[in-house]
Amino acid sequence: MRVAWATVQQRYQAYELFLPGDPSFMCQPHVCDAHCCRKFSVSVGEEERLRMERETGLTPIQFLECEDGEPIALPMLRPYLLRRSEKESRCAMLGDGLECTVYTGRPDACRQYPYQVLFPARARGLDRDEATRALRPGVHDVALLVRHIECPGFTGPPIPEDLWHSLRQTTFELQGGPVR
Repeated sequence: MRVAWATVQQRYQAYELFLPGDPSFMCQPHVCDAHCCRKFSVSVGEEERLRMERETGLTPIQFLECEDGEPIALPMLRPYLLRRSEKESRCAMLGDGLECTVYTGRPDACRQYPYQVLFPARARGLDRDEATRALRPGVHDVALLVRHIECPGFTGPPIPEDLWHSLRQTTFELQGGPVR
């Protein structure tokens, strides 16, 4: 995996390779500058919108960017944007202690952060089905799990290999990959 990472590392300078045995993620809102909650706009798809309604009991106008009392739908795969606080320019779902107030219903982008799955071998002609097969336990040289370097939450116990594989698969699915 380190060899594959070396081929793309310069293009992903905000990330670093995340491997089994690395410290696991535990959100640390008291030491966090909340990059994920203050700086990023979060796109929300229809399924996520429905999950947020169901899980939080909120209406779309309470958690989506709106205009004239209606959610704004942009011409994108995930057409909605999570609402931002006007006075503080941060996610409107972020509590005073920097905790997520809709954690169980949060959008996929929030579930995925601070991770991303990369496929450096795609540049060599790897198709999506081959990339999916590359997620099998024991196959390490194609599907890389990386983490955002500015996130201070990597303070937990070392992540065991089985949980690492599960995290890599889940992250891939949240990025729009097929479920196996």
